[in-house]
Amino acid sequence: MAKKRVKALQLSVICGLLSIQLPVFSAQDNGLILTEEAPLQQEVVAAPVATITPTESLAQITGALPADIKPVFSSQLAKIYADRQMKLLWQDETAIEQFQQQLAELALSGVQPQFNEWLAALEHVQLSELGRDVILSDAMLGYLQYLSGVSANGQFWLYRKQPYKIVAPTAEQMKPWLDAAAENRLNEWVKLQAPQHSLYQPMREEMLRQLKMDDDGLALVDTKTLKPGQSSDDVIALREILYRQGLLDETAINTELDAAAPDAEIAKATAQARLYSDELVEAVKKFQQRYGLEADGMVGKGTKVWLNMKPQQKAGLMALNIQRLRIIPENNGTGILVNIPAFSLNFFLNDEVILDSKVIVGRPDRKTPIMSSALNNVVINPPWSVPTSMARKDIAPRGKQDPSYFSRKGYTVYSGWGEDSFEIDPYSINWDVITPANFPYRIRQAPGPTNSLGRYKFNMPSSDAIYLHDTPNHSLFNRSARAISSGCVRVNKASELASILLGDVGWEQKRIDGAVKAGSTRYVNIPDRIPVYLYYQTAWVDKEQQPQYRADIYQYDNSINNAEKYLPAIKNILH
Repeated sequence: MAKKRVKALQLSVICGLLSIQLPVFSAQDNGLILTEEAPLQQEVVAAPVATITPTESLAQITGALPADIKPVFSSQLAKIYADRQMKLLWQDETAIEQFQQQLAELALSGVQPQFNEWLAALEHVQLSELGRDVILSDAMLGYLQYLSGVSANGQFWLYRKQPYKIVAPTAEQMKPWLDAAAENRLNEWVKLQAPQHSLYQPMREEMLRQLKMDDDGLALVDTKTLKPGQSSDDVIALREILYRQGLLDETAINTELDAAAPDAEIAKATAQARLYSDELVEAVKKFQQRYGLEADGMVGKGTKVWLNMKPQQKAGLMALNIQRLRIIPENNGTGILVNIPAFSLNFFLNDEVILDSKVIVGRPDRKTPIMSSALNNVVINPPWSVPTSMARKDIAPRGKQDPSYFSRKGYTVYSGWGEDSFEIDPYSINWDVITPANFPYRIRQAPGPTNSLGRYKFNMPSSDAIYLHDTPNHSLFNRSARAISSGCVRVNKASELASILLGDVGWEQKRIDGAVKAGSTRYVNIPDRIPVYLYYQTAWVDKEQQPQYRADIYQYDNSINNAEKYLPAIKNILH
């Protein structure tokens, strides 16, 4: 992301001597009479202005706060207010409102519980004007640390339950805020600190919509899968949930009858209300599509998890993913974006999607990392040098059971990794003494139709040896949940991706097909490297303005639980 440039402004204070003329007063016998005599020129030297020291400033700050509220950044606040001679920083109510909104959004995400503490402190009934100003400034110092560090540290801060460590921002990081306050443009500056991403506003609206929903414990309780045409008491709750999510209109949930209606009519209406009808099935399919589930209309365990999720929890998910917008590139320009939990790839060229594809990503114990890089070459008919960890954990145990496994899969076993290594016959290995921990050999898979990388490999610099590649088993893309690889990204439309990339360097499709058919390995450099972003977004709003949610396959969303006890204060502020 491009860093914002803030033009530094200088503030100068001009001091001078004050010269004044004083009138002369005289008393007369008939009363007090003011008479003006000849002007007396008198030079008066201004008395030295009393300055407040940081120690005195801290004493005033402490005295202005309730006893149970202690600033996080006491020493920094003492100096800031001493430099300003205790002049308030927050005198623009619009700026205060804007900052509190951003503060509440961040608090709802749960990434750092201290932001919730600042919100709670601002709700204190015994807060003085100076006290409120100090708490706002204390929170701003914490916000400045977050804003300045999230680009570099976001892949850690925004993807774990344990909060990051709070430290004081530097003087350089504080300067834009203090300059904005001094120049009466604080509101404009604060607005610019919100995520500057096109998805921010629609995601914020969805967050607020979920936050305002009733949390009345409405849920489906039957553990059995609800199938089309069946009847269940859960259907009544299902109707209401789908209505609240905007997937049914009000007429679909209006099942009330006149108390004087005939028993037969009441019985018929009751049966109808319990029926999982075609109308409900279609609404459930739309719901499943929004949550990355197989849209089969069957209300099973996975679908019920999302149907029963509290709206406030969804609001927290959206708030957390709003913060992730700070480190996720816009869907524009040119680049390949892979959303890991959505199992999706989009190739953008000049702001337009020219390829979208399903992908397979790493399983939870072998996570695909959040990273950015750039494609630098395409390999046609790639061989596969099996990573040591996979050779030991996955392949060696199978080879130990049946040494013919190596030849059947096209694997060659080598004595080691050096240039002087030589081929080893799997049957000559003493498997009785081999364990996954001590397996010393290198394994290589020859190119071909059964090669684990398929027909194409797309290389990019990566400290974790991560790349995109084809696969010989495309049937796996029929699954809705596809976190099943060992970390690299398998691309369903790998051949289309290769055609685009190779076409840009002058390869016609006929030449590509011929190279694949020949079976030999070809390395083709990509001079204009294509940016690649592997990111993790579990909630967003799509281009049709529909909310989308995905399962947290790596348990990166747990921080939202940190905000649960602060929800009343957060709801009071957000609007």
